[in-house]
Amino acid sequence: MLLRLLCSRTLLLVLALSLSSCGYIPRPVAGVPPGAPWDALPLRKWLAEDRAEPVALAFCAPPECGPGLAVSVIRMTGRDADVTEALLKDPERLARALRSPAGRTKPVRTHVTVERLPGEAYPGFAIDLAPADGGKPPAHGAAFGRREGDNLSVVLVIGEARDAVRRTAREVAARELGS
Repeated sequence: MLLRLLCSRTLLLVLALSLSSCGYIPRPVAGVPPGAPWDALPLRKWLAEDRAEPVALAFCAPPECGPGLAVSVIRMTGRDADVTEALLKDPERLARALRSPAGRTKPVRTHVTVERLPGEAYPGFAIDLAPADGGKPPAHGAAFGRREGDNLSVVLVIGEARDAVRRTAREVAARELGS
């Protein structure tokens, strides 16, 4: 249920962003192949309350690209940057929040696992979300972030194949965040 809701909201977000910003030239995401089957969205002028700024977003959808992947680069400041940096360093906090029934009328029926991704020049983690009944395949994600003064730059990758998500996240983070 959560996975279906996440996918439908992501699709609506992607559609809304692409329609609302047709007049802007998209910035490609470094570390993903240029051109088809990858597409970039024009996000330069979209701001979220002056705290989080989407820098770049690219996606590759099946059947042209298997497995499907979405890659984004976001710049944050203020409290959003502080909270996100804390989650990058301790992803179990995110998992506990996703598992928590607080404020929900229905019990959580999603299996959530997180894992810190050590050995990188910046903090990061991987997350897997799967329906508890095993009726659908899991969704996988990975995130890395790098603090530069008041700014936190984050690379986020979501997709269908665990290894492809992690590999892509590392490649994009190396290009987008540097070392």
